[in-house]
This record gives sequence, structure tokens and C-alpha cells, in this order.
Amino acid sequence: MSVLSWGKCKIETTPSIDGAPGASASWTVLPTPKEDTTKVTPTAGTEKTATEEGGELVDVRYGKNSYTLEFDLFVKKGEERPFEDNDGLISGEHAFRITPEDEECEGSLIDRSVVRCDESYSTADGKMLHYVARCLKPKTGKIVKPYTKPKG
Repeated sequence: MSVLSWGKCKIETTPSIDGAPGASASWTVLPTPKEDTTKVTPTAGTEKTATEEGGELVDVRYGKNSYTLEFDLFVKKGEERPFEDNDGLISGEHAFRITPEDEECEGSLIDRSVVRCDESYSTADGKMLHYVARCLKPKTGKIVKPYTKPKG
């Protein structure tokens, strides 16, 4: 049992319909990502400052953060790719669930995103698929929500 949300994670996806996973969503488990490549990265919102003559700060206002989910998958013999792409472009909007190795620890739920794929090759790793999901404003709530697998 862990205390932290680390280790081998499980990533699931389903289409996002009207800004959220469908009511009867069927989640598809993606292949296990390459070690240490799964990450949700925030980008700080814009900062607007009000300064007076002399440069002293009177007030500051911040915009909301934006988020990106990234992970790498090996291209394995006989395994289907999780998304159909056209030179990296993946159509539609997608929801994601990330469950940590210890399923009692908190993971992440992304209700709405657009996804692209960067395909590469090296002799060290073979053919790789680098997925980048730009997280979009969902129908309700936060862009990245806490997710813990239901018990039972």
C-alpha cells in the first residue's frame, strides 16, 4: 500500500460528448505507458498587474491554469494503436482517467481534451507514440478533477 499516487498507472479513455464522458461511457484501458512518461503538467494562468508611477504594485489578478496530459507508448507487435491519427491529428474530443498503482490513492479525471500524436523511432526504444492531450474546459467543474477508483 502506498501513501503517494505514484508508480505504474492505468490510463483509460472514452469519447467526450458535450464536454463530459457519456452517461453510459465505456472506458478503454490503454497499454501500459513507457516508464516515467505519464504526466499532467499545469501552465500558470496569465498575470495582470496594476502598477502606479514609480513601479509599485497596487494589485494583481491571475487567470486560471491550463493543463496538458502526456504519455508515451511503445509500438508493440500485434497491438492496436489506441487512437487513429492522420499525420498526428486525432479527431474528436476525449476524456481520460488516470489511476495510480495503489488504486486507493488519488488519480486524475479529465472530462474533455483534444489529442495529438507524435510518432518517433530510435534504436534505444524502437517506435514510440508520444500522446499530448490539451485539456479543455469541461461541461462542469475543474479541468483536472481528483479521481479515485470506486470500491467494489
